[in-house]
Amino acid sequence: MSPTGAEDSTLLARLAAGDASALGALYDRHATGLFRWLLARGLPRGDAEDLLSECFLALADRGERAVEIEGVGAYLFAVARNKLARRARRPRTEALELVEEPATSPAPADALAVREALADLPPEQREVVVLKVWQGRTFAEIGTLLDISPNTASSRYRYALAKLRAALGEIDDG
Repeated sequence: MSPTGAEDSTLLARLAAGDASALGALYDRHATGLFRWLLARGLPRGDAEDLLSECFLALADRGERAVEIEGVGAYLFAVARNKLARRARRPRTEALELVEEPATSPAPADALAVREALADLPPEQREVVVLKVWQGRTFAEIGTLLDISPNTASSRYRYALAKLRAALGEIDDG
């Protein structure tokens, strides 16, 4: 088990024992990544915030069974995917928003162009880019989170990068 997994397991045990502060610590560890993913799925900011809260409430509702969760991040993504699947599809009218962009983010003038190019990607490609670039997930992890093969995750990423390069006017050096 990774150090992160061990820390999450300790927090889950505390949560199962009724320690409400453990939920806050889990939120601090996992909320930003999940929130970015929800935004990448095309949800308006308010809807993403609501769904994020619902995911952590589902975690809290596990009670003593919280210790059965093997991967908190994967569990939260699964809850979010299930909740999204149950929601009625709404028109996506807001542009993609990203919080706490990586330190290597483009200059402010270019940031808007990048956001717009990301927003124009198909949702399946956009979510892989967010998971890979902003969360540093491997294709194997992305495959597990999205219930696709690592090769499919890699292909979506490649296609997304090609579309981003074209949209941003970059030339692919190969």
